[in-house]
Amino acid sequence: MSIQVSGKKIGHEYVSADEDTIASQMVNEFEAQVTRMYKDKKMLRQVHTKMHGCVKATFAVEKDLPHDLKVGVFEGEPREYQAWVRFSNGNTETQKDKKKDIRGIAIKLMGVPGEKILNDAHFQETQDFLLMSSETFFAKTIKELNTLLTALTSASKIKTLLYFLNPLHLPTLMRIKKSMVACDNPLNIPYWSTQPYQFGTINQAVKYHLRPSPDNQIVIENTTDYNYLRYNLAQSLHDNEAKFDFYVQFQTDAEAMPIEDPTIPWTSQYVKMATLTIYAQVFDSNAQMEFGDNLSFNPWHSLPAHRPLGSFNRVRKRVYEVMSKFRHDKNKLPVFEPKESPDFLKHILKPSGNKTIDQQVPSKKILQTSAEVIVNCNKEKAYKYVSSVKELPNWLLKTGPIYGVINVTTLRGHWKNVGDNRLVERGDSATLVEELITVHPHSHYAYQTTDFSDIFKKMTNKTYGQMWFDTVDDQTRLRWVYTFTYKNIFAKLFLMLFIPLFLKKYLQNGLNNAKAYLED
Repeated sequence: MSIQVSGKKIGHEYVSADEDTIASQMVNEFEAQVTRMYKDKKMLRQVHTKMHGCVKATFAVEKDLPHDLKVGVFEGEPREYQAWVRFSNGNTETQKDKKKDIRGIAIKLMGVPGEKILNDAHFQETQDFLLMSSETFFAKTIKELNTLLTALTSASKIKTLLYFLNPLHLPTLMRIKKSMVACDNPLNIPYWSTQPYQFGTINQAVKYHLRPSPDNQIVIENTTDYNYLRYNLAQSLHDNEAKFDFYVQFQTDAEAMPIEDPTIPWTSQYVKMATLTIYAQVFDSNAQMEFGDNLSFNPWHSLPAHRPLGSFNRVRKRVYEVMSKFRHDKNKLPVFEPKESPDFLKHILKPSGNKTIDQQVPSKKILQTSAEVIVNCNKEKAYKYVSSVKELPNWLLKTGPIYGVINVTTLRGHWKNVGDNRLVERGDSATLVEELITVHPHSHYAYQTTDFSDIFKKMTNKTYGQMWFDTVDDQTRLRWVYTFTYKNIFAKLFLMLFIPLFLKKYLQNGLNNAKAYLED
């Protein structure tokens, strides 16, 4: 029996002659594109432009790793690195989060000793890992990628159109479509490096994989806002921490798992190396969002033990370095690397530790409306006012045919915890009972309404109100979502008229009144 030996070797690269030329073309095209896009305003990244948040985390190396896995940041005694983690959408144009996109996560470990690869950052104590929401990349070669990017970055719409009409480009376009995903929360999806990296020695290569823990408590406020991924991320991290398992996947067959073609998935097993813990925290202040936007990530900002491999990574080295400097120079900002600090986790919030599952607002056979205002105050002040039993009659006033609240009586508790309820009386003497079903102080609460004394007892057995408190430009967005269940088709028809004509205005007027008080 003869054994056929592959011509390719594990961990080895195969460089094409035109890489430098293609890298130079990409840099020129990208510089021209972002110069056009950001002529009179702050220049953003060319890709992964829209950031959802830049959050504090730790990267804890697994204990008892086998000796042969103790490489680079995993070397020596198991340790825990401080880290910044940036979540983003991949598209160059900032767009609605509802649109399918390639989602990105960039991890920057701090306190990493040892000389790094990048010329201008040899002695910086950081290590970057970049991953995206697709297991494979959409271009087979850098030439194929350059052809696509030349069309997409062109100032000529005709040039772009001709690319999409060319049937030879269909395989690339199909792979792009496959790699774009819908997402309800950046904490809720897995990520892959798509590109390979050296693992210690020249004859070992790996890809990286990040998988969210099934125990993560994920909050979904909505999936309709332009920036809902930021809001859902902030709501989730308000009083929960999130964990990801960090894996490496070894190249075990140089032909079946190529270094130079990232469209082919590797099939070897995943080996867990570390746990990424993102702490409960507030990250959506303007100052921290700007910090995240100004931060640079580069796969070549790395220890030699984790050297990036393959043509795409080799081109990235040139492009990322030049474009980062170009962006920072345009914005008149220094390129900087953050440092580990004993105060890094000083303002981390304590997780709620709540092990119960709150009652959920139904999502089927319902009718729903919402109202919102932006209030110039912090979330704590807005929450305390809007959730106050005493203050409710002062802001929820008569609007159209719907009477305002004139009296509120607590029946159980103090309207602060799940299960607390209150009797609400309106100006037409109608009453109803509200009961808290979810409470996250200064962030979100929800209640169910029952025991209607008026016409609504014929329409519904239960309605739900949700109050959301989000940070927008260092102000607070109050968002009130009201949900009706209905008893029958006639109730549904009545409510379909009543809700948009009267209830929505009632909610909006109430929030406007609350805003006026809070800003007075």
